[in-house]
Amino acid sequence: MSALDPAFEAVGHDLLDAVGRQDWAVADAELETLAQEAVAAMVANRRDDLASLARVAARCHTALSLRDDPGGEAMHRQGQLRALAVMIGAARSRTPPRAAESLSAPGTAGAAVLAALKTGPQTCPALVEATGLSAEQVGGALPELRAAGLVHCWPAGRLTVNALRAGIPSPPRGEG
Repeated sequence: MSALDPAFEAVGHDLLDAVGRQDWAVADAELETLAQEAVAAMVANRRDDLASLARVAARCHTALSLRDDPGGEAMHRQGQLRALAVMIGAARSRTPPRAAESLSAPGTAGAAVLAALKTGPQTCPALVEATGLSAEQVGGALPELRAAGLVHCWPAGRLTVNALRAGIPSPPRGEG
């Protein structure tokens, strides 16, 4: 979670309000703010901010998609949000994974998921039940654990099964 989450959420909320009022100057200013923040986060490699900005862009894009007869101006802003989301997604995919030590640190979602996977392969719903974490927390931890090489997965029907990679060292005594 980014320290700037509330600010990014406020910008997204203001953008949707401006589109609802058909105040295109304000909507454009809010879009520009999101784009500038995304570029700043990319340059500084602020992964948490990129994740937060991706959520805001997706939420706003979805909200505009669900409007009845949004009109050309609103659809134009929706297209801009789509472009922003693609840019953020590309930046996030090229960012190296966090260190395994930070992902598996005690008290983190990653540590809870890794501990649950020690009992064997599990689907995301099973991990939610085993860890007591929310689906969003488990869903956020798994891609990073995969990127760091700690977990691998495979499809099983409509679900994905996750498992520890062979040779993952156990945490030091007192931490696991």
